[in-house]
Amino acid sequence: MRVLKFGGTSVANHQCVLSVADIAENELSLGQVALVLSAPAKITNHLVAMIEKTVAGQDIVSNMSDATQIFADLLSGLKAQQPRFDYERLKGLVERELASLKQTLHGISLLKQCPDSINASLICRGEKLSIAIMESVLQARGHKVTVIDPVKNLLAHGHCLESTVDIHESSKRIAALNIPADHIILMAGFTAGDENGELVVLGRNGSDYSAAVLAACLRADCCEIWTDVDGVYTCDPRAVKDARLLKSLSYQEAMELSYFGAKVLHPRTIAPIAQFQIPCLIKNTANPNVPGTFIGDALIDDGQKDQDMPIKGITNLDHMAMFNVSGPGMKGMVGMAARIFSVMSRKGISVVLITQSSSEYSISFCVPQKEWVKAHNALTEEFYLELKDGVLDPIDAIDNLAIISVVGDGMRTQPGTSARFFSALTRANINIVAIAQGSSERSISAVIENNAATTAVRLCHQMLFNTAQVVEVFVVGVGE
Repeated sequence: MRVLKFGGTSVANHQCVLSVADIAENELSLGQVALVLSAPAKITNHLVAMIEKTVAGQDIVSNMSDATQIFADLLSGLKAQQPRFDYERLKGLVERELASLKQTLHGISLLKQCPDSINASLICRGEKLSIAIMESVLQARGHKVTVIDPVKNLLAHGHCLESTVDIHESSKRIAALNIPADHIILMAGFTAGDENGELVVLGRNGSDYSAAVLAACLRADCCEIWTDVDGVYTCDPRAVKDARLLKSLSYQEAMELSYFGAKVLHPRTIAPIAQFQIPCLIKNTANPNVPGTFIGDALIDDGQKDQDMPIKGITNLDHMAMFNVSGPGMKGMVGMAARIFSVMSRKGISVVLITQSSSEYSISFCVPQKEWVKAHNALTEEFYLELKDGVLDPIDAIDNLAIISVVGDGMRTQPGTSARFFSALTRANINIVAIAQGSSERSISAVIENNAATTAVRLCHQMLFNTAQVVEVFVVGVGE
């Protein structure tokens, strides 16, 4: 059993959808195949924009028109190129879904607000249609298909816009379906159901997580994430032209890279497959012959090993804010850290990085920039008495920051990595606001100014991976 997940760009148009069907057919030689699909590219963004504009009383005609056209072009292309594709049925389904969407948006416009449960039901419409379209394509090619309804079969807990799947219970539900071995399995990504059977979603870009969960529930032999790049690179190839494609990563390295901003991996994807030791491959839908990046503990073969790369990647998280809680009353005061992070948890604010001075005089931590006001208000409220009595200094907050991180299992045994990392930042005259290193010695992070993040990544990649130096030369003058 192999679980294949295809992102929005992989099902963006009819050629892409047919390529996905080709890939699925090719993989049938290795055993049963399950496909997890995202919405076609841009559809979810249009749905989110329509909800936000409707609440704000703004016009949504352009978004609705663009979304309608994306599906119209997709279906007409499949009608022309895929014999026996059930065009009329799918056209009717899309029309009904869009009509239902318009009706719900009209109700939102009257209320001037959108309850989270309604929001969740709207933003996953694209995934539902992707599955219906792919089912028709595969059936037109003569395949037997079973569609798993994630609302009924994936039990999730938490907020309806950011839920976490209960793999144990979900495994039992899926096993009870008794899916025939000769069927291709389809399941919409991004979606699950709560204890009451109500639809919930798994957070933006949650389709990768859906695939990992399905792989865990099926105890699959492999989970493949098909996207629009050849695999995981040492850093963002859009920022650094000579970024290297990685052959392999451990689960731990993949978790660190995704957590600190690697765009190709969703932070929650690795945990379910690591729990059951399921290998993962990152592959390119447009370039399927490239081996991609292998994630797992047991490597496929010696050719997949990156033995000469103790450092696997450099990532950056932009638009962060850092808070510093300090004061004469901090030293020896039991429970200060617990209170700080408990109040962040109660307010639903994700703490990305933590560092504490050895003197116990201060604790610093980073949160997303968008949570700056909420976090500041929460801290001011929690420590009102301590601030009033001077036990704590006024809370120090710095915004417009970025976190740049260097990740790699081999850093534990290679001296000098930190020195080279910080030397690269020094060369660029980049001020380091804070430093943090995990106890596993698998990652080192530095907090810097946000506008210096791209420069920092380029210079660190050059220093740590010995890539070619780029020299920019300007010639100025009025002579011939």
